Amino acid sequence: MIESERRSSRGASRYLLRCLLFLAALAALGAFFQQPLTAAFLTNPYLNGTIAAAFLFGVAYTLKALTGALLDVRAADQAAAVALKARRRELPLQQADEALLGNSRRRGVSDFLHKVHRVIGHGDATATLPYLLDSLATRGDDQRALVRYLVGALVLLGLIGTFYGLLLTIAGVRDVIGGLATDQATDTMTLIAHFKDRLAAPLGGMGTSFSASLFGLLGALALGFLELQLFHAQNDHHAQLEALVVSDLVPLWQPVVTVTAQTETISPRHLAALLQATTDRLERVAATTEYLANRGEGITRVAEQVANLGERIESLRTTLQNVENDRTADLRHELRIIARLLAQRSDSRQDTDSHAPPA
Repeated sequence: MIESERRSSRGASRYLLRCLLFLAALAALGAFFQQPLTAAFLTNPYLNGTIAAAFLFGVAYTLKALTGALLDVRAADQAAAVALKARRRELPLQQADEALLGNSRRRGVSDFLHKVHRVIGHGDATATLPYLLDSLATRGDDQRALVRYLVGALVLLGLIGTFYGLLLTIAGVRDVIGGLATDQATDTMTLIAHFKDRLAAPLGGMGTSFSASLFGLLGALALGFLELQLFHAQNDHHAQLEALVVSDLVPLWQPVVTVTAQTETISPRHLAALLQATTDRLERVAATTEYLANRGEGITRVAEQVANLGERIESLRTTLQNVENDRTADLRHELRIIARLLAQRSDSRQDTDSHAPPA
């Protein structure tokens, strides 16, 4: 694995590591406060169990999505390595296409590469690729929609438990007040004993209220942190796919056009797409140059790439100018021929009029 692949894999795995460390810290805190949390959970095991089940489902879904993002990053790294070998002529283009398009281990990356290949093959990469790349963000939002819903559902379950506990508390207080009115004739000790028994209902309602709010808010807080890590992991993966498409796949899959003086028809859309891809690659190389210049390494290699790209752009401009000049010369030649034909016709008409008999 090359250095860039290792760096991107580490960048993707650090979000999963953060989530695991956060869950481990949360489990350690739960073990430390086991007794009060258990007592609070048992005040209303059904509602609190629903909150715990929703939280565990959200955690499992988020960890699965993070693992999928990590595998997608590795698949994109492999595709970038294959594209780099093909552009360096270390791997035949047909074999590279089979490796890029035939890899079905990660279906999401494979489907995206197939779409990019079709778009570039149709010659409308400049117009269509931005919309295709924007669809990556939409796909990530759709995947995180369930996690965001579970975060809101945990808060709502906590509020439902709060209101339910308040209703139990109000009913218990009403029973206590009614009991005091009926037990006025009894002695003081009996009255206190009955009062303590009747206070168990409102206190249980308060316990239900506070425990549901506690577990709901804690679950929403923890699941929100996991959703944030998933958001960052997917954004990094989408940026990686955009860089792969712009800097590697577009130059690899676009047909190379050799413009000569005898070229008659050239697709302006194709030339514009080629220039756009070259410009994007030049901007990326310039950003890499600035980054490596700050670190003080690899400047010579990047400078050579910039020089080569500058030569390619200058060659494209020269060839386009030659084509325009050739077309202008051809047009002038055709205009001269038309002028000569018109002159010959006018001369022939004058000769005919001069030799015609008088009326």
